[in-house]
Amino acid sequence: MMTLYITDSLCAMTGVLPVTLRSWRRAGLVPHARNSKGFYSPNDYARVLRVLDLTNTGDTLPEIHQLLNDPYHYRRSGWQCRTEEVLTQLNQASAESLNRLIQALGTNYGGEAFINSLLRPLNLWLRSDISRGASLRLARFHTAVLRHADRMMALSEKQKCVPVFLEAASTTDDTEIWLETIRLIGQGCRVEVSAEVTDIPAKPTRHYEHHLIWCGAGLSAGMKKHYTRKLAQDYPVMLCGTNTQACLTPA
Repeated sequence: MMTLYITDSLCAMTGVLPVTLRSWRRAGLVPHARNSKGFYSPNDYARVLRVLDLTNTGDTLPEIHQLLNDPYHYRRSGWQCRTEEVLTQLNQASAESLNRLIQALGTNYGGEAFINSLLRPLNLWLRSDISRGASLRLARFHTAVLRHADRMMALSEKQKCVPVFLEAASTTDDTEIWLETIRLIGQGCRVEVSAEVTDIPAKPTRHYEHHLIWCGAGLSAGMKKHYTRKLAQDYPVMLCGTNTQACLTPA
């Protein structure tokens, strides 16, 4: 008997959000469910994985459609073009236009690639930029990321997601914790965030299955005690971030 998958199972297995799957269906990249009960076949599952792999290159959905259906006329663009699109919006467009672009990109691409191949490199570049208007572009980018994170958190409330508590122990900038929030939601998580960095452990307001402590710049003495105590109590806690060394931050 052939294995069939419902939408929730297919999304959980591939790490693709339902809203992204719908976007790919509208673009003609993956088929609709095979019957009124919404079942997908193993071939559909393989197709979703194929499209996910292709979107990780940063090509647009129309470009991927052409690659799949008319490869001889395929022309690629990639993440550099997506980066330039965002930069153009940061320089010239309204806040609403920028938000629409970020939302569209966040919908069309898998969460891992969207963050690690586009938004995180762009965040680092903007923070090193010293040209005219750099501070305004960075502020607009941070606001757009925060708004998209809010949108994604609201969306995850309507889905069957793994509850995660994300606590900021240290950060290198104000944006990185929200980028991680978006990435985790793209992996099928419902995220509660404690974004304010203090030496006092945060208290989640909801049940969680995983507790992630974000370390952008190491651990303070208080947060190290917090982490080791949680480990000793066998809590589902782990370090994440750009500096996961369980060490004291320099005084």
